[in-house]
Amino acid sequence: MSELEHHATTSSDGTPISYFRRGRGPALVVTHGSIATKEQWIPVSEALAEHVTLYVYDRRGRGGTGDAGDYSLAHEVADIAAMREVAGPGAHLLGHSFGALATLAYAREHGLGGGTLLAYEPPLAVQGPVAGDRLAGYRELVDAGDLDAALEYALVNFVRVPAEAIPFVRETPLWGASVPLTPTWVRELAEIDALGSDLAPYAEIDDPTHLIAGTATTSFLYQSAHDLANIIPGAGITDIEGADHFAHLADPRGFTRVVVDALDTAAVVR
Repeated sequence: MSELEHHATTSSDGTPISYFRRGRGPALVVTHGSIATKEQWIPVSEALAEHVTLYVYDRRGRGGTGDAGDYSLAHEVADIAAMREVAGPGAHLLGHSFGALATLAYAREHGLGGGTLLAYEPPLAVQGPVAGDRLAGYRELVDAGDLDAALEYALVNFVRVPAEAIPFVRETPLWGASVPLTPTWVRELAEIDALGSDLAPYAEIDDPTHLIAGTATTSFLYQSAHDLANIIPGAGITDIEGADHFAHLADPRGFTRVVVDALDTAAVVR
């Protein structure tokens, strides 16, 4: 089994970035989603590390990574740039959820220079604002310090998890790990809605791109992936049968096969 190596680097604004390195083979930088840290990717990293060299980092404001006084998607793009510098020329990118939006933004601005972009269920406003007016209610719960209620509110109102499923989600390790991170979601939801519903700018991406979605995921997440696959020239898409937004946790080996197949296909096309 490949060992985890813990390291740190620095973003362009001086923010320290904590990451782990694991595996062998082509470099793959992983950008995790909202209310998560790099720790969420440790289980699947064991399988992925048999095929690629992983660079999985904490996004700013959580884990071992610092933060700054202001925030925008541009900061996330800068952090990815710092990680690709560590990983080396031609490094591939894998982004999950909000992390997928960040990797898409990076690809639009910088290109991948020989790498492949994998975007797993980016949360775009394809069915109307993701948060909209409901963001105010979430912000109030966060500001009041009721982070447990804030997470439930967000899952029901933003991720569109059925209310009757919440008791089951509460029993998973995901709940306890996510609650302390709920404040970081406020600014990310605002950034998502600010992107709007026009996907035409993503047609600028000319690097090999592959979208990933689960067939049992939330409707707007599934649609986001498929709409992007139709917009980005030459993009591929894989549906993971029966999977939701956390296929990398539920089936690490199955998710690894999807990632490896997508990278192999892109290499053939390239």
